[in-house]
Amino acid sequence: MSVKEVKVCIIGAGISGLKTAHTLLNDPRSKFTKDDVLIVEGQDYIGGRVLTDKTSSKLGYSYDLGGAWFHDALTNVVLKESIEDKSFDLNKDGYFDDLEHVYYHNDHKGELPYNKWRLNKVGEELFKFIEIYYYESLDRKDMNLLEITDIYIERYGDRLTPEQIKYLHQVARYSELWFGVASDKISAKYSAMSHEGRNLYNLKGFSFLVDKLLKGIFRENILLNHKVSKINRADKYIETQHGTIKFDYLVVTVPLSILKLPQDHEYGITWEPKLPASMTEAIDKMSFGALGKVIFEFDNIWWDNEIERFVLLSEDLDNKDIGEPLKSLPKKSKYPILAINYAAMHKNEKASLVLLTQSPLTDYVEAHPEEAWEYFKPMLEQIVTKDKKISEPINVMTTKWTQNPYARGSYSAVLPNDDPESIIVQLSGELEGVALSHSPIRFAGEHTISEGDGCIHGAYMSGQREAEWIINNFFFSKKLAKL
Repeated sequence: MSVKEVKVCIIGAGISGLKTAHTLLNDPRSKFTKDDVLIVEGQDYIGGRVLTDKTSSKLGYSYDLGGAWFHDALTNVVLKESIEDKSFDLNKDGYFDDLEHVYYHNDHKGELPYNKWRLNKVGEELFKFIEIYYYESLDRKDMNLLEITDIYIERYGDRLTPEQIKYLHQVARYSELWFGVASDKISAKYSAMSHEGRNLYNLKGFSFLVDKLLKGIFRENILLNHKVSKINRADKYIETQHGTIKFDYLVVTVPLSILKLPQDHEYGITWEPKLPASMTEAIDKMSFGALGKVIFEFDNIWWDNEIERFVLLSEDLDNKDIGEPLKSLPKKSKYPILAINYAAMHKNEKASLVLLTQSPLTDYVEAHPEEAWEYFKPMLEQIVTKDKKISEPINVMTTKWTQNPYARGSYSAVLPNDDPESIIVQLSGELEGVALSHSPIRFAGEHTISEGDGCIHGAYMSGQREAEWIINNFFFSKKLAKL
């Protein structure tokens, strides 16, 4: 078995790992060379959950199977830098898909009069109520999103119309397509989202960001198919199936879903000595979801091509079990679906719908892609225009994140009684008094940062944060050694 020695070892070749290496090798303040930095990746490709499929489409589209938007456009550092260095053309490569959504429900023929019934405003007020509810008393018990919706209706039902009361739970459930989990699993306390600007859809595909970062990283800096099984914090080395790698600094960018695995799991990591209890408790108090995608391509457009997004609301079904694992196809419209009209965004006539799904539906469909059209066809029949007829897809694609043992689903998600602040405090190393705040063992990834959590730019900034910490620490260590 081989033994390598490097100054900085990075576990994971996703965006946070790539950004860490890129900063270490290109920041003018850094003294690290190509022989000092090594990325160890368990999979056979680079990019992690940034994965642009350029070959599976029968219509010539590229599809981002992971992140696809520049979220929080006012503060998104990836967008800002990409425009400045001209790797991304805002007018050519981006699309603000922010027209009003069009909503449908099975018990209402045709488009649901969403705005006419003021469902948009009541939905906004619901989430403002949630903010106020927990601001008034920080000790209030957490609950799920459906339960807090019941409290809102109980308190303010006299201000609501029959239509608003009838559909409000379904309106709230649209959040499932942000968090990647069913509403009975979404923390009410952390369900209200704030956005720093609009969301820009990346028509180019986020593989451009991977390619851009790779230009500042040498190919020999990355080892693929190297699954890490052990991290020895005391003697500072990691073990893979191909040998041992010794380090001065280590940056762990594996997703939260892997950190949560027991160490005896096939894809778990053994820590020697064990991580401090404060860190393991913080990891245990945070969850992850499974936001997936189903892509249908057709030989004709049978929906209104002026509409960018179709929201297919869930039916009034028993909400108590919506987050439980599925053993078979669920009842029609048990879960809300967001259908993105690719033809509208690309301003062409190539018929493609990209559907976003949440766990547990994502888990089932990714495991049984051959059943995808059977489930979604009755829901999509709601959006057929009067002069058209629904057609069978010529191509069906699904993501595989829940089937990928290195991902196990999606990004971090907050369930009732989770503590998202604790994991950021414990893993970011930004606060004094934290167990590893001065340790050479660092953590990066979307789950370790508060600004941009769950997003590509969050992962990117976390990698830069840790690289800058290492550069500064290395500089001061060398300076102290000379005294």
